[in-house]
Amino acid sequence: MHKKNVVIMKTAREIHNGNKNRLNLPLHKWLGWSVWLILSGFCWSMYGGRLLAWFIGLWLAKELMTGVFRFVWGCLIAMLSFAIIVGIIIWLLIS
Repeated sequence: MHKKNVVIMKTAREIHNGNKNRLNLPLHKWLGWSVWLILSGFCWSMYGGRLLAWFIGLWLAKELMTGVFRFVWGCLIAMLSFAIIVGIIIWLLIS
């Protein structure tokens, strides 16, 4: 039997292994960096300062907001899950 020469890109292998994070794909990385560079350039042209400082500062602000949103989302999911479990227990006890 012949072994087929199959060339699998790294990202395709990552997706096949269950890593479906879009940020690992090359096009999304390029687009992400481009958006940050354009946004940093806009802020730099409007308010002055250093381009690298704007780039890093905007990235830090994004990371902070992402962390806060994830924490709030996790709290909401936890409260909703608790409410559902308590509701099911009360419903079972009543009926």
